[in-house]
Amino acid sequence: MKNSKVLKGYLLLAGLLLSFIGASTLLMPVEMKATGGMDIAGEVGILNDVRASSALLLSMAILAISGVFSQKLTYTSSLVSAILFLALGSGRLISIIADGMPAEGLLGATFIEFLFGIAGIIFFLIYREKK
Repeated sequence: MKNSKVLKGYLLLAGLLLSFIGASTLLMPVEMKATGGMDIAGEVGILNDVRASSALLLSMAILAISGVFSQKLTYTSSLVSAILFLALGSGRLISIIADGMPAEGLLGATFIEFLFGIAGIIFFLIYREKK
């Protein structure tokens, strides 16, 4: 990947956002899901699933931020970050179509995920090394 402050800024911002969401939901799943209008208190299976996916988000955050500091990881972290955000947004869109409209906060999350995903793909295509 070409050395770019714009790409590194994107990776840092994406990594910080994923870190915040991943760590907060991993440590406080009931409170975080309540902000989206969900009551998962006492639902052990759902809590387990939420914590597991939150740990995945946190690990992807570490990968994204690693791409800022390691030129060897920039390619991987930029591609994975973009795909992750597009996957999250796509999953929410499928849920909206299949299940109906969620709380307003989740609609905002969908927009942000698509925004970060599309921006990530654009930055990836601009700053990759063409062979």
